[in-house]
Amino acid sequence: MAGAQPGVHALQLEPVRVSESLKKGSKFMKWDDDASTVTPVTLRVDPQGYFLYWTDQSKETEILDITYIKDARTGKCTKTPKEAKLRELLDVGNLVGRIENKMLTVVTGPDMVNISYLNFMAFQEEVAKEWADELFSLASNLLAQNMSRESCLEKAYTRLKLQLNPEGRIPVKNIHRMFSADRKRVETALESCGLPSGRVWDLLRAYLTLEQMTDFVNNKQRDPRLNEILYPPLKPDQVQLLIEKYEPNSSLVQKGQISVDGFAAYLLSEENGVIPPEKLDQSEDMSFPLSQYFINSSHNTYLSGRGSNSHVMNILSYDIFIFFFLQEVIEAIAECAFKTSPFPVILSFENHVDSPKQQAKMAEYCRSIFGDALLIEPLEKYPLESGFPLPSPQELMGKILIKNKKSHKPSDGSAKKKLAEQASNACSDTSSVLEPSSPSTGTQSNAGSRWLYYTVKNCIISGQFLTDKKVGTYAEIDMFGLPVDTRRKAFKTKTSQGNAINPVWDEEPIVFKKVVLPTLTSLRIAVFEEGGKFIGHRIIPVSAIRPGYRYIGLRNEKNQSLVLPAIFVYIEVKDYVPDTFADVIEALSNPIRYVNLMEQRAKQLAALTLEEEEEVVKEVPFFFSAKTSVKTEDLIQSVLTEVDPQTLEELKQQKPYVREQRRQYKEMKELVKKHHKKTTDMIKDHTVKYNDIQSEYSRRRAALQKSAKRDGKKRCLSPGPGHEPSAVEQELSALDKESREKLAELKEQQQQQLLNLRQEQYYSEKYQKKEHIKQVLMRCAVAAVLGIVIEKKELKKKMDKKRQEKLNEQQAELDQEYQDKFRRLPLEIQEFVQDTTKGKGNEDGKHSPLPPSATSEQPNHKSACSEDEAESESRDRPSDVTH
Repeated sequence: MAGAQPGVHALQLEPVRVSESLKKGSKFMKWDDDASTVTPVTLRVDPQGYFLYWTDQSKETEILDITYIKDARTGKCTKTPKEAKLRELLDVGNLVGRIENKMLTVVTGPDMVNISYLNFMAFQEEVAKEWADELFSLASNLLAQNMSRESCLEKAYTRLKLQLNPEGRIPVKNIHRMFSADRKRVETALESCGLPSGRVWDLLRAYLTLEQMTDFVNNKQRDPRLNEILYPPLKPDQVQLLIEKYEPNSSLVQKGQISVDGFAAYLLSEENGVIPPEKLDQSEDMSFPLSQYFINSSHNTYLSGRGSNSHVMNILSYDIFIFFFLQEVIEAIAECAFKTSPFPVILSFENHVDSPKQQAKMAEYCRSIFGDALLIEPLEKYPLESGFPLPSPQELMGKILIKNKKSHKPSDGSAKKKLAEQASNACSDTSSVLEPSSPSTGTQSNAGSRWLYYTVKNCIISGQFLTDKKVGTYAEIDMFGLPVDTRRKAFKTKTSQGNAINPVWDEEPIVFKKVVLPTLTSLRIAVFEEGGKFIGHRIIPVSAIRPGYRYIGLRNEKNQSLVLPAIFVYIEVKDYVPDTFADVIEALSNPIRYVNLMEQRAKQLAALTLEEEEEVVKEVPFFFSAKTSVKTEDLIQSVLTEVDPQTLEELKQQKPYVREQRRQYKEMKELVKKHHKKTTDMIKDHTVKYNDIQSEYSRRRAALQKSAKRDGKKRCLSPGPGHEPSAVEQELSALDKESREKLAELKEQQQQQLLNLRQEQYYSEKYQKKEHIKQVLMRCAVAAVLGIVIEKKELKKKMDKKRQEKLNEQQAELDQEYQDKFRRLPLEIQEFVQDTTKGKGNEDGKHSPLPPSATSEQPNHKSACSEDEAESESRDRPSDVTH
């Protein structure tokens, strides 16, 4: 649906106000068609507007619950006497004016089908009109239909006061009739209401201080979904005003305290209704197009013609043939269309009328009877064209729309078909302002993912006055909505044994973790007898639930309020937060509280452990440094850098470490179990001592009460301002004080004993954990040493392998170098000889010129020498190569 704006129409809700004329009463003549009798009565309404009652001449009073009134009529829609005897008794012939204007017809019943009529005749038309208007206003008041628990109890008391005996007292039989489940309990309750009683109640009544009341109102009763800036929590001075409003004891009000009676009055008041008043009235934003809203409709009737008769019949259904004339139905709609709501009324005609004349008659009825309320032409701002939205319900207030199918048949020239076309158009034109259209995406129940999910927790605590039978009762909780939200019989309480007046369940709450679409989801709480017979229920929209402690009045199958049956529940409604982000959201929503809780937790741990700030232990290298020194030699450096160190996870996988862990886990488990047993035994011992003191106190108190009863010293529970406490009351007060002091002292001793025990256990567990850590470190050290030995062996193998590879590589390089030198040696020698010979020849030419003979012999000698050297070289070469 369209977005809601809470509180838009909250000011329209007015409390019930009964006019003075209705309180004083008016003279009427009550008549009945079946009895054919007329009775003069005085018609009145009680000041609270709960009941309509009339008294005849014999002072007998009849009562009608106003919530059962469906309508109050005067004028042409009322019943008039048809028999001549009745008309004669009412003196109809001598009345001035129209008789129907003096008639008052009150329509009552549990629903709109099973109804009955009460007929009255006033002596003046103005009186009949005033009573009809006022009674309908009281019956349709939204606040009266959703009364608080306090108003329901007051209503039951008002019924008793209206049925007094001739002495002006409430008959006890009427009270027994109202609470017939347990007659003895009723008599006991009557005795306790200001009558002498054999019981002496506690003098010191429980009360809440101003701080406790402020905390309760803000943390329990306040809606956590509200913004704290726009809707701030109540301040102490505002809570003080609540105390002044509901606390009956003025002395407690001055102290800023509220008693049990005042607190109960606060919970029963209008301020603590399960549905806020702004949600009872129309609170949705009605300014969106008409197609974005759901229509509350019914399609159990259809229109049909009866032969040549020009009248159109309205038939109830195909199975139940109940005929009404369409004219009568339209007149009834025009009379009461806007009695309870000004928003538009949409009529859907299931037209089975074939006659053109009868269809034209239908259009004539609509135009003449509805008049200006019938919307015939489209609004100027909203033409029925593509791209233009439909008007909003707010702009159609007070209008009647007809939704029908258009039918324009082509004309073939015959007069008969032209007449049929004109008649069809006459009826079709009345529906031209409302074209059926498909719903937009936003109105579909599974559209979009921007809905705000809710988390709902409900705890049924108790019930009150569920039935007048002495039977067991139980309650059930259902949730209805989308398929993902629907949970039938999600929770069922245990059956109370033979207690239907005030059964107490107070069981674990039911939690609906994620409500996907709260606006279409309803919570149903139903109460049944132990045999499964229905007692009452209440259906509440999830989006309108008020969280906190609430009284919920039950209703019957027809959704009519039951006066006394009610249940007391505790409800929590929060915005859905996944479990992953729950702590984060809690810290963000209230950071101050979160920080305070953390500090408080730290202080509690410090008080428990008495830990002092430990010295920071410097980290000592474990066996060897992780960083290996770099060697100058490339071989050692390369080997060390390639070694993978053993990780901590690898050490933990060692079998000695795993065995040690298992042993330590078993040992710690036995120690914790032993400590838990000691703590449990101490708590049991403390509980026994506490119960012994309580029992002793109860025995002494019972003895004092018995003594007071025997001596006849019986006093009221709440004495007046000038009342002096008696000796028994003083003894009871002293006994209460002594008991509280003794219990407080015992509680302090037990807390200290428990604290000492927990400290001893804590240090014992802490020492055991330290020993386990040392043992684990030793196991890790052993595993590390074994790993080092293995690594040394692997490292030695790697180094030997590297060394051998290096030697082989160097030997191969040397052999290659020698071979290269031997290949180059002959060439180097030859070059050397040539260089030497050239050098000698140059020296001889410079010193002296030689004779030709000598000159010619010299080359020969040189060549001879060269040949000899070459031979010697050639002889030596094979030997060098071989070498």
